[in-house]
Order: sequence, then structure tokens, then C-alpha cells
Amino acid sequence: MLSLRSRVTTIVATVAALFFLLVAAGLAFVYSGMYDVSASSKDNPIMAKLLHDTYEASMHRHARSDVAPGDLLSFENIRSGAKMYDSSCALCHGAPDRPLSLIGQGIQPAAPSLLSASRRNKPELMFWTIKHGVNMTAMPSFGKTQSDQAIWQVAAFIYAERGISKDKYEQLVHRNAQVDNTGVALIGPKPEPGKE
Repeated sequence: MLSLRSRVTTIVATVAALFFLLVAAGLAFVYSGMYDVSASSKDNPIMAKLLHDTYEASMHRHARSDVAPGDLLSFENIRSGAKMYDSSCALCHGAPDRPLSLIGQGIQPAAPSLLSASRRNKPELMFWTIKHGVNMTAMPSFGKTQSDQAIWQVAAFIYAERGISKDKYEQLVHRNAQVDNTGVALIGPKPEPGKE
């Protein structure tokens, strides 16, 4: 019979060998170039799920400390957010009744349709994602170029206007909007050129 010391040594040696083999197999896979990283092909479903779950867990953990401003859903914040969304986000995430840009069509994984009526778009999570970006996707870090206020405004827009119509979108982005006594934007006439 093997002594206790001999058994422990065998277990430790086996675990170390398995760990070494796992690391070696991982390195062999990485440096083999076998995994297709091109944006013209879809990720393996298992890899896509692992990456998405990692993103979700990271976002929820790191966004915990972000607190939305008290006036987040004011009309001015929503309208300013709509304008920034149109100039910086619609290219990849789309806009109502507008075909996705060529850049947006080429992104893999595809950028989510943020204005879809079925999205939750919790402001704190959207703020964190917009500010910090997402590695291994086409989502850049806007925190490097935009103020927190501007990022909160985009978060307000994509939260408040899920399922927005083309007319309301165009009105928020391109026209001088008017607000009724409940804060709902009314479609008004287009302003004269140079007076917007």
C-alpha cells in the first residue's frame, strides 16, 4: 500500500500535469490560428455565448456605482441625446425606417438595435457601456471624447424612446421641438435654414 505522503504526492503531480496540459493545449489553440476571428463569419455559438455572458456580468458589476442624474428624463436631455445618437450611434445601431449603414452591416457580432421596443436599456447600464465601450466588439469608448452629461443624455434617449416612430425620431433630431404640458414632444414645423 502507498503511504499517505505518496498518495498526496501523486495527486499533486497529477493536478500539476493536468494544469500544464490544459495550458499547453490552450496555447497551441491560440497560436495555431485555427479559430476564425474574421468579421465576415459568425462566432462559434459556444464562444459567442461565453463572450456575451462575460460582457453581461462585467457590465452589471462595473455599472453598480453609476447613478443617473435626477433630471435624466427631461425633454432637453432626451432631445440632446437623440441628436448625439443620430450623429454617433445610428450608423451601427440603426434608426427608425432607415437602412443600416454599410459599417453597421459589417459588424460582427452585430450591434444591437437599441431603439427596438423590446429592449430594456436600463440607463445606468447603457451609460457604462457607452462611456467605456466593449472590448472585442466595434463598440468604442465614448468616455474618451464625450462628457458624462452627453453620455447620460444618450442613455436617456435610448431608454425613454424605445419603439420610437420615424416621425418622432426625425422631429427630435432635426426640428425645433415643442413640448405639451405633459412633456411629450409635439411635431412642429421645420425651422428656417440657419435658425435651428
